[in-house]
Amino acid sequence: MNRLPQRLSLPAQTAAILKEEIQAGRWCKWMPGEHDLCQQLHVGRVTLRAALAQLQSDGWVRSSQGRRRQIIARHGRLTPAASTRVVLLTPAPMQLLRPFTLLWTNELREHLAEAGYELETHGSHAFYGQGWATNLDVLIRQLRPVGFVLTATTQKMQRWFADRGLPCVIAGSRHPGIELPSVDGAYRAVCRHAVGQFLARGHVRLAFLNPDSGAAGELESEAGFNEALAQTGHADVQASIVRHDETVAHIRRKVDALLRQEHPPTAFLVSRAANVLPVMGHLMSRGLRLPQDVALISRDYEPYLERVVPSVARYVINPSVMANRVASAVFQVMQGRMPTPADCHIMPEFTEGETLGPGTVRTPVSPTLV
Repeated sequence: MNRLPQRLSLPAQTAAILKEEIQAGRWCKWMPGEHDLCQQLHVGRVTLRAALAQLQSDGWVRSSQGRRRQIIARHGRLTPAASTRVVLLTPAPMQLLRPFTLLWTNELREHLAEAGYELETHGSHAFYGQGWATNLDVLIRQLRPVGFVLTATTQKMQRWFADRGLPCVIAGSRHPGIELPSVDGAYRAVCRHAVGQFLARGHVRLAFLNPDSGAAGELESEAGFNEALAQTGHADVQASIVRHDETVAHIRRKVDALLRQEHPPTAFLVSRAANVLPVMGHLMSRGLRLPQDVALISRDYEPYLERVVPSVARYVINPSVMANRVASAVFQVMQGRMPTPADCHIMPEFTEGETLGPGTVRTPVSPTLV
């Protein structure tokens, strides 16, 4: 939507916004479903239904059982203005996204607004699951966006956008061979650094727990982990990469399998902050102490890790930096230019939490590790 309703008289303001969109020709014959409208307007279903009832009372739409509302009047259709929409694609509604993602997207919205653009979020599995390409084609025809910000994209999705030459920025890592700009954490360097932190504390049996998503960032992380092992020079280092589906049950089974080994790992690197909590909890349920028995580092950060005891060793990316870098790349692609560098790797700050334990080496992540 071009603007969002405020707290005062939400149904009336929502109805006014819907009328503006109908006048501008955003929808030809049918209104979108209630679920999609709630997401786009950031309002609840009760508010939306009150607004739609007002439109029906004023003769703008007509409803029938089991069908979407039909547009029956435009009341002096406006000439559509040039689009100022930048579409943010996510696989889930905003309220289900990671706190870190919410923080940087809110700041991105402000950067775009200052330049006269609107960030419109479309969080739906429809653009990631079956029929995703058809759904994207429909979205583009309806909205005519001037740019895209892509999150959680598969290799096929990245290729689809690249082949069509659409102005877009990947908020994440890009797959090899995809000529699109991307902004993400320097995961390759982070995982090399994490291995060094474990080795400096005498750990030679390491495990890297990583989601089996096929995401480019996860593959970059594994490459960095393996590079660090190849360069270590420690002949007695034993390490493994263990993939999981991110469910708690599967993570617990994978950790149990590691602990049953003749020489179980004493150091765990864990991707994604949400997966750190089940790993820590399960290790403790098996009678292991952190960091006395096992050490742990989180590759990622979320604000709730600040309240975990013992404190978690982690890599922190400032969401303001993420928003700034994404905004800069978006402005460049909308001007028809490829950002330089095309891959923007943000170097995080390493925080030595209690789960890592004492050591003799205390060094920040160095840009030379990228």
